[in-house]
Amino acid sequence: MKTLFLDFDEEKIISSLPSTVPLFPLDNVVFFPNTILPLHIFEERYKQMISDSQDSHNLICMALFNSEIENDDSKALSTTGCVGKIINNEEDDEGKKNIILYGLKRIKIEKVLYNKPYREAEISIMDTVPSDNSTAFKKRIIELVDNWNLLIDGYSDNFKIQVENDVSLSKLTDSLSSSMVAKAKERQLLLEELNETLRAEKVIEILESRISLLSDKIEIPSSDSNLIN
Repeated sequence: MKTLFLDFDEEKIISSLPSTVPLFPLDNVVFFPNTILPLHIFEERYKQMISDSQDSHNLICMALFNSEIENDDSKALSTTGCVGKIINNEEDDEGKKNIILYGLKRIKIEKVLYNKPYREAEISIMDTVPSDNSTAFKKRIIELVDNWNLLIDGYSDNFKIQVENDVSLSKLTDSLSSSMVAKAKERQLLLEELNETLRAEKVIEILESRISLLSDKIEIPSSDSNLIN
């Protein structure tokens, strides 16, 4: 989990968020604040959405969508999403747009608008409730991450988790929720959880479960193994 060096004033953007932003609903995609999301845009209406966004505020709202439910956004669309800023936009030779979003804030979708080829949403910011035990929670999560990394050391470096000690509990739980939870519905529940304490407890539970499962599958090196410095 490396710190991103962003060339924009995040707090200023959040304080002046427009009330209406383009809405991009996707199956199986749950977008969290303080994470990045690469997207490959090929539908014409969404290519227009990207162009329109770049001509104004460079913001897009992401929300989980169930495409199996037809013609009823009230049932198919999750009302808790995340608004993100386009931090990179490239177009390939075939006209497809490859963008990267940076998550800014949890938002509530108050109303969906259908005035353009793509959806727009009237949104409001959803503030989280800070934990009174953030230091203890962060310490426990980092301990579990270290245990996870030790287990997979020498097996699959691609799944190692990098955590910086000065990261906030909120950023830590959001990043791990995004990367360690497989099922979209479970990620959505973590996105909707505004209580930082409850979110941290759930992330700890998930990490403990993943470590337990991994321990059963991998032979843990002994203390005198040359895999451990």
